Amino acid sequence: MTSQTFVRQRTLSSGDIHSTPAPLSIAPSLMSDDHNSLDSPASQPIQLQTMPSRPPLTSHNSMSISIASSSSSTHFHIDESQPPLKKKDTKQDDVSNGLQTWTQAHPWLMGWNHEDWWPCWIGLFFFTLVSISVHHGIPAAHFAPWSANPFESLAGKSNLALLILAPAQGLLVFLALWSVNTSHWQQFYKGFLVIYSLAFLGKWLAAQKNIKSASLGDSIWAILFGAVLRNIMAGAPLPDGRSKPLPPWLKVAQQTELYIAISLVLLCIDIAVLKPLAPRALFVSWIDTPTLFVLVALVGTTWLRIDLQTSMIMSGATFICGSSAAIALSASLGAGNKSDLPIAIISVFTIPSIIALPYIAKAVGISAKVAGAWFGGCIDSTGAVIAAAAIYGDSGNVAVETSAVVKMVQNVLIGPISVGVAAVWTQREERRMRALHNSLQDETLRSKTDFKPVPYRTLLWSRFPKFVLGFVLTAVLFNTVVPAQDRAQVNTFSFMVGEWFSTMSFVSIGLGLQFHELRREARMLLKLTTLYALAQLVDIMSTFGLAYIAFEMF
Repeated sequence: MTSQTFVRQRTLSSGDIHSTPAPLSIAPSLMSDDHNSLDSPASQPIQLQTMPSRPPLTSHNSMSISIASSSSSTHFHIDESQPPLKKKDTKQDDVSNGLQTWTQAHPWLMGWNHEDWWPCWIGLFFFTLVSISVHHGIPAAHFAPWSANPFESLAGKSNLALLILAPAQGLLVFLALWSVNTSHWQQFYKGFLVIYSLAFLGKWLAAQKNIKSASLGDSIWAILFGAVLRNIMAGAPLPDGRSKPLPPWLKVAQQTELYIAISLVLLCIDIAVLKPLAPRALFVSWIDTPTLFVLVALVGTTWLRIDLQTSMIMSGATFICGSSAAIALSASLGAGNKSDLPIAIISVFTIPSIIALPYIAKAVGISAKVAGAWFGGCIDSTGAVIAAAAIYGDSGNVAVETSAVVKMVQNVLIGPISVGVAAVWTQREERRMRALHNSLQDETLRSKTDFKPVPYRTLLWSRFPKFVLGFVLTAVLFNTVVPAQDRAQVNTFSFMVGEWFSTMSFVSIGLGLQFHELRREARMLLKLTTLYALAQLVDIMSTFGLAYIAFEMF
C-alpha cells in the first residue's frame, strides 16, 4: 500500500472505510450520515484514519488510533476490531460501481467533484441565473404581507419565480449528493420535498403582518417546524434513552452545512455602496470583533468549561454574522456538527435585540447613522439587522443604509478569521499528531499503521472552508461583470435565493433537536446560552461606543 495520510475525524461507518488514500476533506460534509450534534457526546474521541477517495472502495480491514480526551487525562488505545458488514442494495451497488468507473476514467474531475467545492458551484450557478433573470426583467420572488387571508400572500406574479427556483435548488443539491456518492442519495427527493415544504410554510407564516411586526422571522418557524416533525417521527425513546434515527430518505436531505454555505456564496458585496462609509464601517466592525471573539471564546472554555471548538463557534457566531460564521468556523476547526446548537440558540435569542435596540435608540435620542452602525455591528444576521433598522424608522432610511453597510463590512471578516482559525488550529493538530507518532514506540505498530504526520500546508488546505472562496468570487463578479444599473436588483434577488437555502438549513437544524435529549443536554444548553448572553452584552456595549466615535465625533 502506498503512503497514507491520516487526519482527525469522527469514526466512519463500515461503508465509508476505504483502502485507497486520497486528499484530505472537511466540512461541509455531504458524506456524513450524522448531522445532529446532540446524537453524540459533547466530547467526542479524535479518530486518526485514512481518508477515502471518491467514489469509495469498500474495505473492512482498518486500524483506528483514538485519542479520548477529558479534562483530567488523555489516553490512547488501538482498536483493530472489524466493523460489522452491512447488507447493501444490489441496485445501489451497481450505480455506485458505475459512478466509480466513470470518475476513474476522468481523473481530472476529482479536483472539483468534491463536497468542499459544491457550495461554490451551486452558489455561482444561481448567481449567474439571477443575473440573467434580472437582465431580462424577471423580479425576485417574495411573499406579500397578509393579514387574515394567507392566500393574499400568493396573489399576483411575485411568486412565479419559485416555480423554477424550487426544482432548480433540489436538482443541484441532488447532483451534488450523487456526485460524491452520498448514502441513500436516490431517496433525496422525498426528504427535500419535506424540508422545502416546511421552509415554505415558515416563510409564508413570517409574512403575516402581526408576526412580521413582532420580528418572528422565518428562521424561528423553520426550526420549530423541523423540531416538531423530528419529535413526532422519533416517538418514544429507545431502551438506551436515545431517539430513533431519522429515516434515510429524510436524513440525506438534512444538509445543514451545505445549505448555509450556499447562502453565504450568494451574499453580494457592493463596493460602490461601501465606499462612502467604508472607513468608519471598518472601524466599527473590525476593531473589536477579532479581539472579543478570542477573549469570549477563552472565557467560555476556562470559566464555563465548554470545549474549545464549541466555545469558538458560539463566540464567532455572536460577534460576526450568526449562522454563516458558525458554519465557516466549524469547517476551519473540523468540528463536525457542533455548530447546530449555537445556531439554534442565536436564532431564538437574537429576537430581543431586534426589538429592544431600536426602541432604546429612539428613547435615548441616538442619531440614525449611529443607530444603524450600532445595529449592523451587534445584531447577528443581515436580515435581522435590516429588520431592526426598519423598526427604528427614520424618514430617509439612513439607519437601514448605514446598518447594511456596516453588516456587509463585518461579513467580509468571515474570510480572514476563517483562515486565521484554520492556520492556528492546524498547527495545534499537527503538534498533537507528531506527539502521538512519537509515543508509538513499537516499530511493528508503526509499520502496520504506516502513520505519518500530515504536512502543515496539506492540513491547512483541508481545513480551509472552500465556500469562502466562492463568497469572494461572487463579490468580484458582482462588482465587475454585473452592470451598475442591475446591481441593486441582483443583490436583492441573490439574497432572496440565499435566504431560501438558509431557511432550509434552519429546518435541518430543527430536525436535529430532540426534546428529551435536550433535557439530558440541559447543562450544555445553559452554558451556551450564558456564553451567548455574555458575548451579546459585551458586543452591544462595545459596538455602541465605536459607532458613536465613528459616526458622531468624526
